[in-house]
Amino acid sequence: LGPPPPSPGYRPTDPLQRYVRARDRRCRFPGCRARADRCDLDHNTPYPAGATSCDNLCCLCRHHHRLSHQAPGWTMRRLPDGGIEWTTPGGDRITTHPPRYGTEDPPPPPADPPPPPTLRECLLDRPTTEELRAQLRADPAPF
Repeated sequence: LGPPPPSPGYRPTDPLQRYVRARDRRCRFPGCRARADRCDLDHNTPYPAGATSCDNLCCLCRHHHRLSHQAPGWTMRRLPDGGIEWTTPGGDRITTHPPRYGTEDPPPPPADPPPPPTLRECLLDRPTTEELRAQLRADPAPF
């Protein structure tokens, strides 16, 4: 089972509309939480230069749909991983992805890995196995 085929004209077919709305789940503008069923389907590359296909359509609420076409300085482009990169009039770039299923909010950004231990931490500050055993014998668990 895969995405529906592209539509031959400007307007997406019903299966294509359902697929894009189910994939995006809400407006793809950064921070907007408008539900997909209240959004327009927008061609990322304008028709007829861009196909009416799931790879070229995304959900945008009416306000952000107008912004994407009429507000000076705003641009969006589709990334190979399905993300949409928005460029603000000031040149900032913000990438959005559809929220994962099973969540209401997008996933948090990945946490920075902890810094590697210093040589001192590796050699001096960590108790040896024998020291840990002695601590457990001296202070046993209360149960």
